[in-house]
Amino acid sequence: MKNTERLYAIANEELSVRTPKTIRELAIKFEVSENTVKGDLRELEVLGACYCANPNGKPQLWFAVNSNNNLKMSLELAFALQAVNETIKAILPDEVYQSIEEVFGAAQATYQKKRNANHQSNVVKFERGTNGIDLKKHLALNNIQLDVLSAVKSALCSNRELSFETDLGAFELRNVSLSELDGKLFIKGKMADRRYQVETSKIIKAGQLELRPAWESKSKELAVRLVS
Repeated sequence: MKNTERLYAIANEELSVRTPKTIRELAIKFEVSENTVKGDLRELEVLGACYCANPNGKPQLWFAVNSNNNLKMSLELAFALQAVNETIKAILPDEVYQSIEEVFGAAQATYQKKRNANHQSNVVKFERGTNGIDLKKHLALNNIQLDVLSAVKSALCSNRELSFETDLGAFELRNVSLSELDGKLFIKGKMADRRYQVETSKIIKAGQLELRPAWESKSKELAVRLVS
């Protein structure tokens, strides 16, 4: 490996702002002498890419100055990690969380970057459709059944129509989104070019259901028309 390639790999793939690396570890990794690695680190230090936390220590502990956030992850994974960050932080001891905090930092950076580049992705569609609603809370309160929520999530991500069933019959909504009002959860969407909302607790099941005849007239009994 050429010197420039090794410098890049050390700076962008090996060094971390959280977990230190020693000269010996890097020498073994790149199969070069410790003096060679020491020279590489000094060069990177001059460039402002790394620093030694204990210059007189044995072994010396080397860190990156800035997080490179080069962890490769999909937008979906970044979104999920972002969603559980605060929960993980609350559960884990501080020293344990600090050892993995860089992962969540990378997730945040990845999410912001890919979200802007993929504004029509399924993740972004889902985020727009839920608008920060705490779905776990509504599941716990039985405001929505788990299988219904799964069908709603699929509809939100795909922009396909949501078929669902209530005591009044089977219906379909398109352009689906969720909203909260007075502690209740509602599905909003369009039916026959009119906007409606339906309380999710009224839904028995959802998915690909066959519509019954005269569903348009029954929809008037079920849904509440929204003000345009």
